[in-house]
Amino acid sequence: MADMPLLDARDLSASAAGVTLITGLDLQVATGELVALTGPSGCGKTTLLRALAGLIDLAGGEVYFRGAARGAAGWPRFRRQVVLVQQKPALLDDSVEANLRRPFEYGVAEQSFSKEAAVETLGNFGLTSSFMAQNARALSVGEQQRVCLARALLIQPAMLLLDEPTSALDSRARDMVEALLGRVTREHGLAALVVLHDEHQAQRLCQRTVDLRPHLAPRPHTADAATPGVAR
Repeated sequence: MADMPLLDARDLSASAAGVTLITGLDLQVATGELVALTGPSGCGKTTLLRALAGLIDLAGGEVYFRGAARGAAGWPRFRRQVVLVQQKPALLDDSVEANLRRPFEYGVAEQSFSKEAAVETLGNFGLTSSFMAQNARALSVGEQQRVCLARALLIQPAMLLLDEPTSALDSRARDMVEALLGRVTREHGLAALVVLHDEHQAQRLCQRTVDLRPHLAPRPHTADAATPGVAR
């Protein structure tokens, strides 16, 4: 159906270390849509992204992708289509080119690695071709963030799950990344769910915002600090 969401999450619960953080969340993201995910620090936004990506188990609920259960076509194929880019860059201790090539070695990408496309994608993020030969871990955190975004876009996913993608960028680089994300969602039908703390950025970048506060699970009470025998 034309109006079927790309990602349809129903009655989701997410937990970490055995503690439920989010409960009763319904979330739909359409093709070509940028959706901001907001909530207080430590509420479980990153945990939710990891659960949606299938990297950790959901505590409850169901997630459908293009109308089918996420793993129906196999988890490797799902994770190529729905790509998580974490706030803290995860890069090999190797060249930028080697890091950009790595996803294509897993056999799930629908195309082969193109160095020309890699250079062009880096350029879209303000990184010149000279970065290809540099050690990825020797770059600044902001440059590493952009390499991770470029790597995600190169495999042509259907959806990005972005955890504070501009947190380590200066205003010029942030504006560049925002403009690129807006363009690729419009031109290529790419969807994105973006964790953001800045409400102004959420309004500027995304078509709508999902606030997690109504879905936060009550936290278990801890023992009173003044109780004898209980460490502060």
